[in-house]
Amino acid sequence: MKFSTLALAATLALGAGVAQAATYNLGDITATGALQNSAPFGNGVSFSDTWNFTLSSFSDASVLISANFSRPEFAFSNFQATISGGAFPAPEALNLTSGSSFQILEGAGQAIAGNYTITVSGISNRNNSFYTFGIDVTPVPEPSSYALLMAGLGVVGFMARRSRKR
Repeated sequence: MKFSTLALAATLALGAGVAQAATYNLGDITATGALQNSAPFGNGVSFSDTWNFTLSSFSDASVLISANFSRPEFAFSNFQATISGGAFPAPEALNLTSGSSFQILEGAGQAIAGNYTITVSGISNRNNSFYTFGIDVTPVPEPSSYALLMAGLGVVGFMARRSRKR
């Protein structure tokens, strides 16, 4: 009897410390951005996911990581994220906003070309919970693009003026 109680206690202790980690390699997202759900987590699972991506040009980037739930007690515990790489020599935390039915980790700014990593971690408080990872990227035009635009507008203006003289 003591052995079965000890075996049950050991099984429960090992099950309580379950951890999950996933790596998502998104590739170059400069032109497309990304929107993807994480893998589902079980109740009490500690997770630490890594999202790797590349920006091939200077861009405006906006990261939004969101979790929705039906009751406040289902929220992730210790829900946090950091971004590193490219313009960030050290990991920088994303801002957390919480409500009665949602949690959002967000950050926005200009990012140089390079490789980036966003690490998302927390503890799930229900079965089949997940979060949605989204990043919106808008490439910032190079100064030569503006020069080409101005030259094109000048040619259109010249042609309009020439046609009026005829």
